[in-house]
Amino acid sequence: MQKKCIYCACFDKNICISQKKIVSLPRIFGRYMQRQLRQFKNIPVSSSVLQTVLPQRTSFAHFISNLVDTKQLIRIKRGLYIVHPDVSGVPINSMIIANSLYGPSYVSFATALNQYGLIDDLAQGTYSATIKRDKRYMTPVGRFEYVSLPASYYAVGIKQVIADDYSYLIATPEKALCDTIVTAIGVNLRSQKDVMTYLEDDLRFDMDALKSMDISILQECAACGVKSSSIQQIIKFIQS
Repeated sequence: MQKKCIYCACFDKNICISQKKIVSLPRIFGRYMQRQLRQFKNIPVSSSVLQTVLPQRTSFAHFISNLVDTKQLIRIKRGLYIVHPDVSGVPINSMIIANSLYGPSYVSFATALNQYGLIDDLAQGTYSATIKRDKRYMTPVGRFEYVSLPASYYAVGIKQVIADDYSYLIATPEKALCDTIVTAIGVNLRSQKDVMTYLEDDLRFDMDALKSMDISILQECAACGVKSSSIQQIIKFIQS
């Protein structure tokens, strides 16, 4: 019995397999398949979820691999994908991907500070905090770094942001600054001069924005015992 093509369910394997080419999205999937892919927008989706909404194939793994090869899907790690923006019509959001790639986690450090406009330097990758071990992912859509923090400290100063009908977790400006300080090797702020030098020279921080920071979040961070003296110096600097 002749096998069906794993791509379009036809019986002409010579067209679809031997040439190793998909002619066009409408011919292969039709409007139904396009809608099924577009519904995910820029939200990372697992292969198991894809299997529930896409037509069943003899070799679903081969089918998914072909979607990646033909730029319908982007594989960000084993078993996790996003729909290519040319198909979804929605730009890739690295913050949403960061939360889904490794968790629990929230976006922080230079990525969050830049997002808030507190520093001008754009981080080479997307940086997040986690309670799990440090991790790094190199993906087709960029580098994602995860830095481990103590669980008691981790929970302070996280907020939820809604973007593109989906939410992600990110540090508040205050927590992102504290995260940056507590994980920086060799940074111990012992005086107001140290604070000024670190913020202006090392981070090139927006000093005007510093005055509007929520002291209570900084105090919560300091109370967790992670580089408390350095965070207390930040609080003293803001209040002076």
